[in-house]
Amino acid sequence: MAPPKRRKTTVRRKPAPPRRRAAPRSKESGTTLPVDVQPGAVDEALRKVTDTLRQWANAGRYTKVRFKFRGKPLLPDLPLAAVVAAEGLTFYWTGILRALLVNVAGRSVLDVELVNDSEGHLQKGKEELLSGEVDRAIAEFRTALAKQHDNPRAHLNLGIALKLKGDRAGARSSLEKARKLDPDGPVAREADRLLQGLEGSAEMGSPGPA
Repeated sequence: MAPPKRRKTTVRRKPAPPRRRAAPRSKESGTTLPVDVQPGAVDEALRKVTDTLRQWANAGRYTKVRFKFRGKPLLPDLPLAAVVAAEGLTFYWTGILRALLVNVAGRSVLDVELVNDSEGHLQKGKEELLSGEVDRAIAEFRTALAKQHDNPRAHLNLGIALKLKGDRAGARSSLEKARKLDPDGPVAREADRLLQGLEGSAEMGSPGPA
């Protein structure tokens, strides 16, 4: 007698959950400085914060300050220049932070995030340049450099825009700065290529011997 046939069982797989889209990256660049606040030493910690911010302001790299506690912003982003302009601990943000930290039991960590929003202006300038708005692009690139004067990509793009505008001297200056700030990177290679193009067109346009 033949053995009974086995029934095939179909296993239905659950549909895979939809992948979460990665959160868009901020156009801001910055760094976070954790500040260790000991019980009874809040004023001392805030004084150290002020001194550190003054040093970063002198470096001219960052434009805004963001105070965070346990991952959450405590205040709106504040202009770095306005924060360091206050003498001592009389500025209003120190009062808010002091009140918060005094009420926290035990040791706590305050995150002071230094923000540079020059990347947003750099991206906007690229968009304007692609749209043919050269003057607007130049304005955006210069704003980016005002907020981060050592950004090689901002110098590079400003050089490109000035070249399109017909400002050869300005383009050459910006491209040379870009090359100097990123001597071994892709910015320097692109700047070299553009500078060679400027020199070649200058030779072609120069008058011949009399």
